[in-house]
Amino acid sequence: MAKNKIGLQFTGWKEVMRNIGRMADESGLKQATESALKATKDHLNAKADAIMQKGNMPAGGKYWTGETKRSLDKNYDVEWSGYTGSINIGYDLDASGLTSIYLMHGTPKMAPVSGLYDAFYGKKTKSETKALQKEAIEKWIERNL
Repeated sequence: MAKNKIGLQFTGWKEVMRNIGRMADESGLKQATESALKATKDHLNAKADAIMQKGNMPAGGKYWTGETKRSLDKNYDVEWSGYTGSINIGYDLDASGLTSIYLMHGTPKMAPVSGLYDAFYGKKTKSETKALQKEAIEKWIERNL
């Protein structure tokens, strides 16, 4: 199971959700949130998948098996705790072990994979995530309200 989660991050999201809550019921609010979170996860997975290529791995991919790439969390279920929705992002640590962490951060003898950390936590990724979530909610509003 992936240990990292993501929620809504764009500015003004509370106001947008309040307006959706007025126009639609609680299920509409959850659907809008889920569409934004799933769009975000899809974007992050695509970025990580593009980076996880044999040629980008340490030692030129000499020891590449693809196991870590396959352990990228593909479960799109949104977990709800009261009115808070979250979705798992990143790698399934049960499947890949610590390999994904070593690839992201490096070790004393191995440099990290270029761009892998930034694919999830970089400044550019955060700004893309904000815009993507806002766009996904606006699309949901256009379709359903």
